[in-house]
Amino acid sequence: MVGRWALALAVASGLGVVALATVPTPYWIIAPGAAVDLSRTIAVEGYAPSSDRFYLTDVTVTRASALMLAARVLPGVRIVPQEALVPEGQSSRQYDRLLVDSMSQSQGVAALVAERAAGFRVRDPAQSVVVREIVKGSKVRGRLDVGDALLSVAGRRVLDSGDVARIVGRLRAGARVEVVVRRGNRLVRMTVPTIATQAGTRFGIRVSRLMQKPDLPVPVRYSLGNIAGSSGGLMFALQIYGALDTSHHGRGVVVAGTGVLSPDGTVRPIEGTLQKLISAKRAGARVFLVPRENYADVANEREIRIVPVGSFREALAALKSLDRRGLHVVSLRL
Repeated sequence: MVGRWALALAVASGLGVVALATVPTPYWIIAPGAAVDLSRTIAVEGYAPSSDRFYLTDVTVTRASALMLAARVLPGVRIVPQEALVPEGQSSRQYDRLLVDSMSQSQGVAALVAERAAGFRVRDPAQSVVVREIVKGSKVRGRLDVGDALLSVAGRRVLDSGDVARIVGRLRAGARVEVVVRRGNRLVRMTVPTIATQAGTRFGIRVSRLMQKPDLPVPVRYSLGNIAGSSGGLMFALQIYGALDTSHHGRGVVVAGTGVLSPDGTVRPIEGTLQKLISAKRAGARVFLVPRENYADVANEREIRIVPVGSFREALAALKSLDRRGLHVVSLRL
């Protein structure tokens, strides 16, 4: 009898552990991810990679089970509620699509910025205005989707992210407006309802302007695998520039970093600075480039040189100046 009770208790305990390990919670785990050697994942046609090694730093994002919540005690691990990660109005699938689109955007921007910095002429690519979030109280769900490119609103072309508010703001709240969007490879025409907000009549969406794929004088190919998001732009551009600028003298130095890159070369802030720093140290990097807005997150780090930058040109200048101080870092011609 005792043996049966012990067996039953063991089975029950095992089932409890399984439940804790598999039942999802409304939380996500953000932890240090991989450090990717970009010399192996970016090919610049006709040019050999720089002898210096530029690393993209990544984070892992995992839905937390009840058991996995205990991981909060591990170094660099954060537990965040779903609403802090996935914008309101987006499904997990839409959010994943947004991250994939952001990665594609960052690759095009990085190649454009790097080739222009290396002296090549690159024409300004076309822009599109894309739905990024559907906010609480909006009535567009089931009509507009996150990722839709807005082509026209009320018969007027949409060229800039502020155009939608300007067009709709002149209408009465509750009006239904004809909208044309590009959804994947299709053009979709629909009627979209408006709502009243503190700012005036709106659709209840957030949009951003995205750059189309640029026509590059030097083709660039990426093979990054299952990595998404926009924070690799700065390091992509450094890898491409390092290949194109054949006059610099590399020393095989490991430089890691992170930063969203804009077409004008501005480096914008990212999420997960601490987790990416841990990835950089694991890769043996001597220098970690970080957006200025994120510097406070890692300012107390002493094991690796932290270099805050606000633009791609600043990143190049910072690396060059560090070399003059005797640190074994790549020297790049500006």
